[in-house]
This record gives sequence, C-alpha cells and structure tokens, in this order.
Amino acid sequence: MTLAAAGLACALVFGALAAIAMVAQVWPAGLALAVGAVGGAALGAWAGWGLATWPSGKLGLFRDRLVVIQGRHEMRAVWSVMETVTLSEPGSWPRVRLTDRLTISFKNEPPLKFKPAQFGLEPSACRDLMIRLRDDSKLRARLPEFDSARDLAVSPVVAGELIEPRL
Repeated sequence: MTLAAAGLACALVFGALAAIAMVAQVWPAGLALAVGAVGGAALGAWAGWGLATWPSGKLGLFRDRLVVIQGRHEMRAVWSVMETVTLSEPGSWPRVRLTDRLTISFKNEPPLKFKPAQFGLEPSACRDLMIRLRDDSKLRARLPEFDSARDLAVSPVVAGELIEPRL
C-alpha cells in the first residue's frame, strides 16, 4: 500500500513539474521529469497489481494448532486430533476425485475444509506440509506458540454468529 501511494505521489509531482518545465521551454529537464513520472506510475501500478493478487486468507501454523482465517471467520485445528488430511472429495470412495479443496478430518468434530490457493499455496504441497506437521512433533517444535490474547487482540475475528439474544 505504501509503495503504491508513493509511486502515485511521485508520478503526480514529477508530472506536474514536467508540465511546468515544458511550458517554460526547458525541454531536457521536462523530459527527465516526465521519465520520472512514468517511473512513479509504473511503481504504483506494480504495487497495485501486487495488492490485487494478494492472498485473501491467513494461514497460521503453530506448535499445537493450525489456524485458518478467511475473512472474519476463524477455524482452528489441533494437530493431535487430526485423523486424515486429503484433497479428495469426501465420500467419493471407490471413485476418488481430487479437488483443489483441502479436507482435514478430526476425531469427534466436523471436518475443516479450505482452498490452499486462497493462501497463495499449491494444494498438493499444502497437503504434504499438513501431514508432515501432524506427524513430526520435532518439526512442530520449531513453530511459534499460539497466543490468542496477544495475536488476535489487534484485529477481532468473528468465529460464529451472535449467541446472546437481542431484545
């Protein structure tokens, strides 16, 4: 965002200075300032394209859990209760159909489903990473600890609907 704003500000300032130099018949300075304006516009466009293609969700990997935030919805998955991590459509056995949606099944809980592409990840690589983290506690020990009071206090996340009745 800062790069896009700085690029557009430079494009406007250099463009205005180039126009003033052209009116004053100072062609070499006007041409140099015009090149600066084009460079600023290119920087702003490049930064804007980067913002437009930024992943729409957040995926947090912690020692004891996986946290998936899509919009204002938060889903948590504890590594120790994960049973299966698959890209196949649930209930498609014996004709297995692969999808771009990762499904994590748990003991005694509904499955967690999300599209790794929304986080900038390739689906099969994300599945392999989740399986590796689920099975390797030494690898998970290198991850940070989850501290919900500190991490989520900055931006409140809604995990469901309002449960208290309104009058």
